[in-house]
Amino acid sequence: MKLSCLHFTFLTVSVGDWPNGVAVTPDGKYVYVTNGYSNDVSVIDAATNTVTASVPVGDCPVAFGQFIGTPSVQPVLPIATFSASPTSGKVPLTVAFTDKSTGTPTKWKWTFGDGKTSTEKNPKHEYLQEGNYKVTLTVTNAAGSSTATKTNYIKVTTNTRPGIYSENK
Repeated sequence: MKLSCLHFTFLTVSVGDWPNGVAVTPDGKYVYVTNGYSNDVSVIDAATNTVTASVPVGDCPVAFGQFIGTPSVQPVLPIATFSASPTSGKVPLTVAFTDKSTGTPTKWKWTFGDGKTSTEKNPKHEYLQEGNYKVTLTVTNAAGSSTATKTNYIKVTTNTRPGIYSENK
């Protein structure tokens, strides 16, 4: 198929039978041609003048109309989840928290159960007092937010009796 503009040929690419609709991406990188007989759309890389894909679209595709660009992808609601290591040990206990959330979060809010918080994705936190601590992670993206809470998740002990030694686990 030859496309021309003011008698200047700018692209010659074989795209199949009965080409009957053409569209160009706003950046000019790709040309899309509907092929009525083969029921597909040819995707052409304008830089190399090669067909990079042939996409089946159903019976007798016709003109595109105005090409607006790549369809927008709607953000997916994040689902908060996390892990920590270690989850128990003696004072002072430094814990590394790991975000394992899905949905591509863009913001994080950790609450460590001892009054301290963090907005880092994967923070480290030091527990300075004995106790069982509830940890909460809230993740956010353009679609919304999600919160995960683990009660009594971090267990911190002290060595109160002489002669007893407890290692961090």
